[in-house]
Amino acid sequence: MGFLERAIRRGVSDAVSKAVGNAVRQAVEPTVTDFANKTAQHFDNAAQNHTQQSSHPTSGLEGAFSNLERAAQSYATKMSENLKVCPNCNKATDAEKTYCPECGSKLPETTVAQSAVCPNCNKQNSIGTKFCEDCGTKLPAAIQQEEAAKANDDAVMLEWDEKMPQFPKWNCGGCNYGIECYEENYFSFSADFGGNDFAARQAVDSYRRFLVQNGFHQAGQYPNIAHLYKRIDGTVYHVDTEHCFEGDPDCPTIGFDTREPLGGYDYVKPEPKKQVGLKGLFGF
Repeated sequence: MGFLERAIRRGVSDAVSKAVGNAVRQAVEPTVTDFANKTAQHFDNAAQNHTQQSSHPTSGLEGAFSNLERAAQSYATKMSENLKVCPNCNKATDAEKTYCPECGSKLPETTVAQSAVCPNCNKQNSIGTKFCEDCGTKLPAAIQQEEAAKANDDAVMLEWDEKMPQFPKWNCGGCNYGIECYEENYFSFSADFGGNDFAARQAVDSYRRFLVQNGFHQAGQYPNIAHLYKRIDGTVYHVDTEHCFEGDPDCPTIGFDTREPLGGYDYVKPEPKKQVGLKGLFGF
């Protein structure tokens, strides 16, 4: 394989990868690879022939390179005419299916390619585009993603009501909510802020203030704003925000459990012992 062929093959693969996005990459990868191989070989052969016949070996190839990504994206869009993506598990499947074979959720009515067609001017946009490249109208794909994200977040909030009713419900933004149960009475909640670390930290600070407004407070031998507690019907409820950024800085994960603070919920700092001088010792 020549250097030019390797470069072009990588370019084709990258262009198609950008075009189809994560949801359909695995589904189209075999055909994309074949397309990349054939395209790269074609250009490499043309380059070798041109080199043998011309003293300017790169002449005439600039246009081919400039159109390479466009051709790859167009090809990926064509392939996506026969694909649908499950809004629940994000699996790509054949367009003729009505329900996802992976999780059983109802699939969208439109294919991946159709969801990138502008409802205003009818332009077929590249897969993964959120707004029409010609008129700026929000595309069906973007609307579907927003609706699916909202449905997921609404479902997680209902799960919160069921599993963590004693804790004030998160109302500080983000998306792609998730609740995990690690053991009895120990849960974690996560929210994604899409790469905005500053917004994520602001949201956690806002949630701490919200907890305080709802009766949670610092407690124990070593009080800390990152650990807030509240006693309800004899049980102590604890919110841990100290370690919420140990994973992704834009996706805080907050812990909820029923552990008491070190020293106990009702810990009171002992009064310092009084110094007794000689006068007090001998009674004069």
